[in-house]
Amino acid sequence: MSYEEFVTEIKKYWELRSQGLKKQANRFLFQFTEHFKKDISRDEADDILFHFCRDYIDEIKFPGENLPRRHLPFQLSELLYHYFNRECEENKMPQMRWAFQIFGKYYNPGGPEGEKNPYYILEKAYAHDQCDQQTVDAYFGEQVDVLWWGQHHFPEGCLITRKEFEDTVEMAKKILSENSVEQGLAEDFAYYEKLYHIYFDWEKQGKKGDFYQLCKEEGIAFESMPAFYYSQKHPKKTCGNC
Repeated sequence: MSYEEFVTEIKKYWELRSQGLKKQANRFLFQFTEHFKKDISRDEADDILFHFCRDYIDEIKFPGENLPRRHLPFQLSELLYHYFNRECEENKMPQMRWAFQIFGKYYNPGGPEGEKNPYYILEKAYAHDQCDQQTVDAYFGEQVDVLWWGQHHFPEGCLITRKEFEDTVEMAKKILSENSVEQGLAEDFAYYEKLYHIYFDWEKQGKKGDFYQLCKEEGIAFESMPAFYYSQKHPKKTCGNC
């Protein structure tokens, strides 16, 4: 099977989906991937999947324009999961980066028990001598995401510990000292680092004063995330036999 033939079949699946024929599309893709697994040699399959990932992630030639690109159907992601297992065990690049970009930090349909955490693969990709700019941005972006998540409940509380904050900042600064990153990511990091320092200093002082005013005085435009609280207004009725 040539790569062009593989892509033609995958496009048939997406065409059926775009026509609203979900069941037919899934049935077609299941039959095709079963044929691919049984009748295509390992070397040929690996070469095809390498070219597919390059086009799908780096060239963005298929449906969807934004990363992370995690909307692949299960049958195809299963093929890639086994492919990445083999390639990542041999520390191949850019396959380790692709594994993270396709499967993400947590969602891993091929390994529901979480035994293959793509985040650790990304760490190895960053340390690789063939680390590229996309890997740098992805790894730095993960540090920013930790800080973004941790401040969700400011000023009521912090979702990460101070130690986690310090470790994340240390890693982010290490990356910045070794590489350039997207300007937007660097600006986001600078914002969150300053915001956390304001929060921890405010917390150390017993949370005295207006947190929002402190942010304003430090030139930080902070708006808290909406929070929703639920109370049980109508307790569940019980009976003597419950």
